[in-house]
Amino acid sequence: MSWVARKANIQGDVWPGLPKRFQTFLFFKIRKPDEFKTRLRSFVDEHITTAQEACDMKNQILEAKTQAQKHGVPAKILPLPGVNIAFASTGLAALGKFTFNEAAVKKDRNLSKIFKKNQLRGGLFGKGMYDDLVGEGWDEPKELRSQFKPSAGKRLIDGVLMVTASRAEDLRYKVLRVKEHFQKEPGSDDPDTVRLSNDPCLDFPFTNHGKTRPEKGKEHFGFEDGISQPLIEGLDEVAPKGKEPKAVKPGLIFARHEGDDMNQPEWAEDGSFLVIRDLQQLVPEFEKWLEDNKHNAPFAADSDDPKEKLAAYLMGRWRNGTPVDENPHHDKDPNLFRSNNFDFHPVDKHERCPFAAHIRKMRPRGDLNHDHAVIIRRGISYGDEVTPEEKTAQKSDDAKERGLMFVCYQSDIRNGFNFLTTRWASNHHFPDRKANFVGEHGPGIDAIVGQRLAHHPERSIGLPDGKHPTEARIGLDRWVIPRGGEYFFTPSIKALKEYLTGPPDYPPELAGP
Repeated sequence: MSWVARKANIQGDVWPGLPKRFQTFLFFKIRKPDEFKTRLRSFVDEHITTAQEACDMKNQILEAKTQAQKHGVPAKILPLPGVNIAFASTGLAALGKFTFNEAAVKKDRNLSKIFKKNQLRGGLFGKGMYDDLVGEGWDEPKELRSQFKPSAGKRLIDGVLMVTASRAEDLRYKVLRVKEHFQKEPGSDDPDTVRLSNDPCLDFPFTNHGKTRPEKGKEHFGFEDGISQPLIEGLDEVAPKGKEPKAVKPGLIFARHEGDDMNQPEWAEDGSFLVIRDLQQLVPEFEKWLEDNKHNAPFAADSDDPKEKLAAYLMGRWRNGTPVDENPHHDKDPNLFRSNNFDFHPVDKHERCPFAAHIRKMRPRGDLNHDHAVIIRRGISYGDEVTPEEKTAQKSDDAKERGLMFVCYQSDIRNGFNFLTTRWASNHHFPDRKANFVGEHGPGIDAIVGQRLAHHPERSIGLPDGKHPTEARIGLDRWVIPRGGEYFFTPSIKALKEYLTGPPDYPPELAGP
């Protein structure tokens, strides 16, 4: 279980992340498993971007920026397209590598041995996001996009190909090449004369697109995004400083390494579970709520910018990334932009950062003294900027949706994304044992991603007011609407070229749902 960082065996979006200004999510359905396997084998070497290649890309970008600064000119945007692939449990079943019929398989002595040796573990992965979150009572079915809902009892997604690039034209070209690889007529290898098959091995039932905003690095609410990613022992060369969180065991992200207790099969080594979730953001409504409530929050009313102080309370950071735990008064110190040097001590007070601020909910730091629910985030915004008409009406236009394609990796979906979303973000009483300091209603819900359906208690957050225990509490509206998504597994390069493209483990009648 000791970690050997085989960067050439890891898909690059898991770590260190694919460089991207634009991204296309090609959700696919496998129609002809055998032909798909054949094409996938050659696809891996030709198109899949490894962690080593992603590191090389980032080094090229850094060198281009360094040279540009040296000569006092803008840095040239490099093409550097990237591609990764991941499979839903239905996709692995289509390849004969996953069974939903465990009872029947275990009755057969030979198949039972295969099951114990090769079946990917993780009940939520097998269920998929719809059955998991709708079944648990967190997602509202009528709010989910149709493509993420089962049709006639069958899930529509077998996997996803993620294509990234820094220029739109490079992305379009790469997407075209990826589609052609799986949909072209056999023998049609000349890129200038490719003929698409009328009966391809793979269909792309729908596609999602993401792009960075003009304010690069910020999501649609205007907050700096991607801060405080976990550092991984054996991969990240930067050592945590001061109060920064300690580096985490690689097994919290990668299968079959120290920190992973799932006992996954050998072929899953260096792989990671992927969650993709469409989060629509109601930006004008968020700004209106801040304006309407800026004088209702203690300590915000006396701020130079009450609205921004209230926004910082909800997030735990000012919009430029300054942590309120390091400076609850203003965001003017450039040394604190994107700082990660804090731990929320003393943990029995929240004068600086509310207990239920988003970043405190998602990574409690000193409240727990260790990380056990860890994810790496690789999301990207989608949709256009808020229009002047929307700003005037203070209401989102239904025809101009915008939001975040939330993407994260972990070695265990239940202890990663699901735990963070349902047990922490949506739990009014987490962080635990705070009633003596914030009252019987608890710290409150995560104002950004905490979920509450119509029949749940009202959304609220406790805020510091100088009293002990604090009494201030403010009701929250809803500005992030989950539109659905799916659970996937991102295999290693070795698994893609060998096990997954090899003979099926189970006959079709014992593999599919």
